[in-house]
Amino acid sequence: MISTQKQLPKSQDAVLGGQSPPPLGGLVLGGIEGVRRRLASPAIAPRISALREALNYGETGLDLVLQGLQDESLKVQRTALLLLWRRPEPHIRQAISSYSQYHLFDITDTLQGHEEAIATLALSANGRILYSAGADFTIKVWDLGKGENPSQKPSKQIGTIRGHNHIVTSIALSRNGRILASGSRDKTIKLWDARSGKELMTLTGHIGYVNSVAITPDGKTLVTGSQDTTIKLWDIKTGREIRTLHGHTSLVDSVALSPDGRAIASCSWDTTIRVWDIISGKLRWEFIGHSARVLSFAISPDGRTLVSGSLDTRIKVWDLETGKAIRTLEGHWGWVKSLIISRDGKTLISASYKEIRVWNLETGEPIQVLNGHINLINAIALSRDGQTLVSGGEDCNIHIWGVP
Repeated sequence: MISTQKQLPKSQDAVLGGQSPPPLGGLVLGGIEGVRRRLASPAIAPRISALREALNYGETGLDLVLQGLQDESLKVQRTALLLLWRRPEPHIRQAISSYSQYHLFDITDTLQGHEEAIATLALSANGRILYSAGADFTIKVWDLGKGENPSQKPSKQIGTIRGHNHIVTSIALSRNGRILASGSRDKTIKLWDARSGKELMTLTGHIGYVNSVAITPDGKTLVTGSQDTTIKLWDIKTGREIRTLHGHTSLVDSVALSPDGRAIASCSWDTTIRVWDIISGKLRWEFIGHSARVLSFAISPDGRTLVSGSLDTRIKVWDLETGKAIRTLEGHWGWVKSLIISRDGKTLISASYKEIRVWNLETGEPIQVLNGHINLINAIALSRDGQTLVSGGEDCNIHIWGVP
């Protein structure tokens, strides 16, 4: 005889987890099938909890977490990335390296301390110490809190360096983190002990504003670009001027060095980009392609590619081996004031009016747009591990970007 009494689940019964809540008194089957069902849920919370559980199911679960990097929700992608970040498996490391974490970048902190616009930034090799400078004539030093003490406040100002009597236009930190160089509209360059903030020497020789400074990888030579249209090379140890490079017909807005320190790139308001041999001082290349003043550029870690940004809102990618233009990137609607190439050479980051754009440098395809500033962004800096991006500009704010 068949009972017509409603069958209630017993304590040993289980039901398969899915999109619908389990019956009263039922248990959700964890298992890999339950994980798969919850990953298919239209709701975000079940997908996130399923990813966290998936790691309990070996290779199959790991593959499901990998698939989470392609989820339509950035929250789910962020969970998958954080779960996989320190996994040692080679195929996981490969997947992480090919995944653009910049999709997940957001403002993690905002630093306020400058009274006027921020013009320039420099970040230490470990991404912990930040130097910022600008229109208030000062250089400020910040600890971003990436140290060993987990109870330390996320970020704090730890010092102010004073000495210039006009806008500080550019700063550069030596590779070993010991020397900080600064250029100013007071027409001087100053060298500082980066750790104590003590002034080491003042260099004079330019007859116009000093717009840009760069230190060679070996820490021996300083390169400066000026409103007086010249580029000067200086011996950092003695402060002696080594050479002056002539060629631009308008002010030099920025200088940069190749990774091996053998080439200097300079951009100017004369719309040209010049590449010089640092030993001989001879001109290697002259790139002409922008329709307005060139404001910024960066050289790839392998030294083969140069990227330039202009008042014309465009970014151009140049081949340093052939001297030819590779492509033009369009998307900004304001001046392109600062450019950075990631250490692996795959990603380009550009700063302009109110926005930072992230690009795939190999293809020219856009990856992400980061919004947070309310005015022109003058400077960006990226930590060597690519985990921290810093930006500053006319709104006097410094934003720290990363994966929250």
